Amino acid sequence: MLTGSVVYNQATGKNDTLAGFKNAKNAAEFVNSNSDVPYDSSYVAKKDLPAVDADKLYNLAPGEVYGPYVFGKYYCLSKSLGKKAGVNAKASHILISYEGTQVPNKKEKRTKEEAKAKAEAILAQVTANPDSFMMLAFTASDDSSAQQGGDLGYFGQGQMVKPFNDFVFNNGIGKIGLVETPFGYHIIKVTDKQDGVRLATVAQKIEASEATSDKVFEQATKFEMEVAEKDFNKTAKEMALTVSPAVSVKAMDESFGPLGAQRTIVRWAFENDTKEGAVKRFEVANLGHVIAKLKAIDKSGLVPVAQARPYVESILKNKKKAELLKAKMTGSSLEAIAKATGSTVQKAVDVTLENPVLPGGVGQEAKVVGNAFALGANKVSAPIEGVTGVYVVKNTSTVKAPALKSYTDNVAKLKSQGASDANRVLPALKEGAEIKDNRKDFNY
Repeated sequence: MLTGSVVYNQATGKNDTLAGFKNAKNAAEFVNSNSDVPYDSSYVAKKDLPAVDADKLYNLAPGEVYGPYVFGKYYCLSKSLGKKAGVNAKASHILISYEGTQVPNKKEKRTKEEAKAKAEAILAQVTANPDSFMMLAFTASDDSSAQQGGDLGYFGQGQMVKPFNDFVFNNGIGKIGLVETPFGYHIIKVTDKQDGVRLATVAQKIEASEATSDKVFEQATKFEMEVAEKDFNKTAKEMALTVSPAVSVKAMDESFGPLGAQRTIVRWAFENDTKEGAVKRFEVANLGHVIAKLKAIDKSGLVPVAQARPYVESILKNKKKAELLKAKMTGSSLEAIAKATGSTVQKAVDVTLENPVLPGGVGQEAKVVGNAFALGANKVSAPIEGVTGVYVVKNTSTVKAPALKSYTDNVAKLKSQGASDANRVLPALKEGAEIKDNRKDFNY
């Protein structure tokens, strides 16, 4: 396939020389005629190439062929059709939206004119001091990427809305600018570009021959029969087979460890006549033979401590820390409590229930902000156990939202939230009910 071949042409009665992959004039046509995977004309960044062979594939000279190499379930030969600059780009942005744009969780209400003025002010600030971009994104951006300092990661041509896409791909690394999209005003910083390579790849699926399949079946059957009376691990060692780590499953699980969806194996383990120590062979499509042994049955319904520890240890430690902190937080004023705990009094302004973010890198603390709104003016709260710490707050003032001419956007937002809330009803009912699950008895 690589260098070509000579075949007999019955129509002409002569031998024809067929070009190989290396000399084929039309690489795409050759791939589509000889590969199990059709030709893809996309330019691919180095990070998206098969990891083991990425360096060699990316650095191929145009027309050069690399392989064969293994990628997934295929043997491959790849021919370079050249490189292209700036296939992927990486950018950060600060989104300043306004009333009427379909952007959830706006940090503040503003008109289009106010949004433009604010965006232009931020643009001037980050142009003068590019290092301020990340912090301004965190505090001012209406996009979910604010938590990552505005970083959107890498993306390809056409993945972003057109004005955004055009600015990023038409400007060099480090360029900062302002564009308008249906989402609002974006202050954009281009942070990186990736070149890509176009490859024509002939891929042939790796399939076992009949002789190999017969040999594997014979070995699997022999092992299954041997371990019926002998030690599982010892027999595997004698036959040079590897025993995979034990997998814990529940009756209705689909997944079986690294083997993925293997409902048949899980169902067998929970059948009434499958006892501890039982062994059975399963033929798994595209994988081979699995000989499973039921090691133990746990009917307690509780997760072993060692298995649960990684999930609950940090939660329990934080609860204990919260109890100790609450005991120290005594005093009639914030200043007295701060002195007792060795902390400082901080101010949080323009905090809303819609966006309950506390300044100073604290992040979202909905419970703390909710308590603050419930307090009377200049009243001090009891200690509140939040997400990142224990807080005592004083409500210095509450500003009521002004009346609006139209509440259309608010109604639409509440309807959207209501639709998602409906999806929480069934899980809540299940959690509060006593349910006996008999699905496994119906051979599910």
